[in-house]
Amino acid sequence: MLTAPARTSARPAGANADLAKRNAPVLMPACKAPSDPRSSTVVRAQGTPELPIAVIGRHKPTYKNANFPTDAEGRTYHLGTKEGEVAPRILSVGSVGRAQLLSTLLDPPAAGKTLFHRTSSRGFLTITGRYEGEPVSIVSTHMGMPNMDFVVRENRAVVRGQMAIIRLGTCGAVQRPAKLGDLLIASHGSIGIRRDPDYWTLLDSESSLEHTNGHKQSNGSGGNGSANGHANGHSGAAAAGGRKPYAVALPVPADPQLAALLSEEAARVVGAARVVQGLNASADSFYSSQGRTGTDFDDRNEGLLGELVAEHPDLVSLEMETFQLLDLARCSRGSIKAIGMCVALAERYSNAFLEYSKLEELEIAGGTAALRTLVRVPLDRQAPAVATADIAEERAVQYVWD
Repeated sequence: MLTAPARTSARPAGANADLAKRNAPVLMPACKAPSDPRSSTVVRAQGTPELPIAVIGRHKPTYKNANFPTDAEGRTYHLGTKEGEVAPRILSVGSVGRAQLLSTLLDPPAAGKTLFHRTSSRGFLTITGRYEGEPVSIVSTHMGMPNMDFVVRENRAVVRGQMAIIRLGTCGAVQRPAKLGDLLIASHGSIGIRRDPDYWTLLDSESSLEHTNGHKQSNGSGGNGSANGHANGHSGAAAAGGRKPYAVALPVPADPQLAALLSEEAARVVGAARVVQGLNASADSFYSSQGRTGTDFDDRNEGLLGELVAEHPDLVSLEMETFQLLDLARCSRGSIKAIGMCVALAERYSNAFLEYSKLEELEIAGGTAALRTLVRVPLDRQAPAVATADIAEERAVQYVWD
């Protein structure tokens, strides 16, 4: 039974409704153009959005510095936030709906104030407030490693001092003991899986060579002329010059302090039996590089999951973002602590899928554990913000959580 405590902040109407209802499209009446030219929402005082609208031909700001584009206010290119709008403790989630849901766990704003919201023209939502008195931000990351790259780098650029980032997402449980509805923590870090296009390029080259040799033999010009050359030669590791169709990176570690705190808090919320620690895998595709098979494409991935488990016996989760988060944290010169935790939405070993009616409760449970962890982990506020110099000259900063 989940034991996440009730927060004093009011939940929005319908927050406990079925996810399908929560995410259903709604026709909105016409309203005024957004005050932020890069935003797809109307922004009120303190950045709180009104009705989402479509804006055609909206004004684009002027950017400077092609190496790290920012506008005149120091706002980043994809997330559209500036210094003072993002807290050093960040909960990264995939969907906008999940970010909005978990924002109901934050402390109620002071009288006359609201939580800070900003939606960029690229659809990244940032919500900033406090949790147990500590400034925190919830950021929608969307899907895939490139989007995680935007989120980590652009948030690093607008935050001074050391940061902590926890990703809360959904994943596939690769093997037991991980099962549907469990919270899977990447305590052992993450590997990365990439579909290697060169494998298929070399296959095409070999196929062309075999066709040429076969044609020569049929004309008495030599060649092996094997009718089975393509089928047999390209089915194993010897094909494509010995390359494999999927490249797997070595594990990148998670922050051990965050791992210990997050496993402790998750166990408090859902019970220790529902928390599984292990190695995560992040793929560059939902389909091919996660071992999902089909007949429409030649993916050569039928044995991929088995190979991954054989090579990494502690592998428990498979998704698309955590590897990039941990890799960037590792390369941040000590300025970022990071870890990932996912709700097991599917069992890849049994082909079972979680009922969506159960997901919201698990999102709240995972979000509670993640937020508790973020406010507990110590951060060095004097650590340099390595990317701040890329943003703009020194300016007075007003923090939205003050």
